[in-house]
Amino acid sequence: MTELAVPSCALALDRYTTRNSPMQSEADTPIEQRYLCLEGKVSPTSMELVKSGLPSKRLPDTEVVFVGFAYADLPFTKQFDVVFPQGRPQDGVRCECRVIAATQQFSKPFPEIPSGWKTICLVHFATGIPQLVQQLPVVDAWHQNNEWVCVCDEATWEHLKKAT
Repeated sequence: MTELAVPSCALALDRYTTRNSPMQSEADTPIEQRYLCLEGKVSPTSMELVKSGLPSKRLPDTEVVFVGFAYADLPFTKQFDVVFPQGRPQDGVRCECRVIAATQQFSKPFPEIPSGWKTICLVHFATGIPQLVQQLPVVDAWHQNNEWVCVCDEATWEHLKKAT
């Protein structure tokens, strides 16, 4: 994973970090889309490239993961209650977790998880890292693993279970 030298991406990052209002709220997102995909654990090589965008001190029971496109602007106070294998919400397990820091390939910290961005996140699991997350492969970038796990809140989980 290397830093991209694409001016439009840098401009988009600058616009995001200086905007005053959210682009997409969670309330405006259909419930069936309200989950984040954890694609894999960040490799040591990739961690070297982005470490300045994340806190240097880590709480116990945290994991740094590649996260797919965010469905909304999500504050770091957003709690997720369930983790499940992609496409299989019925196999979900309860876990209390929240993202406590987010960055991207430019290694700049985000003040929240931004809507429509792929991010690298430090996730804290209050009751220990679930086995589904522990089993994620170590990867160098997004899209290197097709067996993602997803995190969501209780209401989204119940909705997704009924829809499958």
